[in-house]
Amino acid sequence: MTFKDFKDIAPEPLDLSISGKTYTIPAVSAADGLKAWQWIRSGKKDDGQPAKVEDIAGILLGDVQQQLINDDISWQALNRVYLTVISDFTNGRRSAEAMWETGGDPKALERLTASARRDEANTTRKPDSTNGTKTSRKKPTEAR
Repeated sequence: MTFKDFKDIAPEPLDLSISGKTYTIPAVSAADGLKAWQWIRSGKKDDGQPAKVEDIAGILLGDVQQQLINDDISWQALNRVYLTVISDFTNGRRSAEAMWETGGDPKALERLTASARRDEANTTRKPDSTNGTKTSRKKPTEAR
């Protein structure tokens, strides 16, 4: 059995809107993805220098980074883009959406995840526990 072609199941490009303009973040090449993971894990670039957030995000953004700078977006917006693309790369799209909306603010993330949990609770039944830690009481036996 042959699996579907990856292009048919790959996630949509990451589109980020800033001041009415949408920036489409291209898919990361295999070489750049491996380099980004190496820098994230080791905390160092190939030359031994510390790998900063902007270094890693620069790999993931490709030419879009220069576009953002040329468009003179604010530092806050650029930092949010950095956090979002790294989150998308390391943890997936849901995490990236949460980062985009909250900027990583713990209280805002908590509100967002609590809201998502409430929404899920209304639609999805949680499975029964199967960890074996709950024991049922045995009925006392009658003395004969």
